[in-house]
Amino acid sequence: MLVASAAGPVRRVVWLVGLSHSTVHFVMLIFPAVLLLVQEEFNLGYFGLGLFASVGLLCYGVGALPAGVLADRLGGERILAVWLLGGSAACIGIGFSSGPVALVVGLAALGLFGSLHHPAGSGVLVALRNLVGLDVGRAFGLNGVLGNVGLAASPLLSAAVAVRWGWRSAFLVGAIPGLFVALPLWRNRALLVRQTTNLSPASAPRRIPVWKQLTLPLLILFALETLMGVVFQGFSTFLPAYLSERALIPGLTTARVARGGSFASLALLFGGLGHLVAGRLMASRHREVIFLAITGGTALSLFGMGATTGLALVFFSIALSITYFSLGTVSNTFIAVHTPPHLGGTAFGIAFTLALGVGSLASGAMGFLGQRFGLPAAFTTLGMVAVGATALVFWFGRAAGAWSQAPVAADATPLARSTPRDR
Repeated sequence: MLVASAAGPVRRVVWLVGLSHSTVHFVMLIFPAVLLLVQEEFNLGYFGLGLFASVGLLCYGVGALPAGVLADRLGGERILAVWLLGGSAACIGIGFSSGPVALVVGLAALGLFGSLHHPAGSGVLVALRNLVGLDVGRAFGLNGVLGNVGLAASPLLSAAVAVRWGWRSAFLVGAIPGLFVALPLWRNRALLVRQTTNLSPASAPRRIPVWKQLTLPLLILFALETLMGVVFQGFSTFLPAYLSERALIPGLTTARVARGGSFASLALLFGGLGHLVAGRLMASRHREVIFLAITGGTALSLFGMGATTGLALVFFSIALSITYFSLGTVSNTFIAVHTPPHLGGTAFGIAFTLALGVGSLASGAMGFLGQRFGLPAAFTTLGMVAVGATALVFWFGRAAGAWSQAPVAADATPLARSTPRDR
């Protein structure tokens, strides 16, 4: 339960982490939202566009592990402030780019700065769980909801700005939020540390190599994050273009960009509902069963997207948004539960390096499949990847003892010891 004197600062930090999450997803989805206009200007196919996206996404992944280590040592709030300022600068650079080379360099810089967010932000929430008893499931749920606000807003707003003033203007608009969130994050660290340092002092962790502190359930979760990273980067890169093509939207390219962005925003908006519900379901004694069902639902939604058109496609896109993003909250919560508190940033750094680094290959691969066989084949392939993820979740449940006749009691984990009063 939060100590009263710390509740205010903790709540502010949780919200600021969430706003940073919203910002990173907003700026990272600008390029997919304006992809058709970039294609028109530079005369590129889906494969070339996928390679452009892969450069930024690869950088988005490779910086995650060092970011997590730095967050554990220097404080996640400061690392978040660095990403927000650097990401805004990268967006401005792209906004003034004059050709494809400058665009790729800008996307790479944006990816590198953006890679700082997830391990640092998640590490902050894990540290607060240990320090003041934060309800980490609900914290990740709120964090996910705010992240989905950025995800849902980006296709709609970026496409609208791009159609009216050009795709470069969309990146200039994307530079604005980070400039407003960076300073409060930096300043709130000092306030939070002053008010929580003496609440629940933890003994100094023994100097044990990190790899010896990684349990089998945690390693399985890392593998799961890798596969789901492939799914996310694959579907998020081509979702606006796919909906504009398969939802049978007639008209010129600019009309396709605007309407495809609207449908993508509608679908992604429902992901916030998934985060919210999943955060509350994490108090259940049957959370591993819920985990398995959500992962299977993600696979079914992807297969549905690959096989349908029109309103049915929009429906399956909404279903994918709900299941995939609720899966993110569930997976992140389990990682937090199975991670030593002093390694929160490092563990999430590993997870996001795998998810975003390996996942970055999905944009180029899906672009190749889309160009060669059509985008439906790309989404069907992502469904097969999600089937593999479902098998990993079943293995995770077995490793965690969830499928045994005497499962671990609900009050036997740090997750269940948090109560709703900890919010």
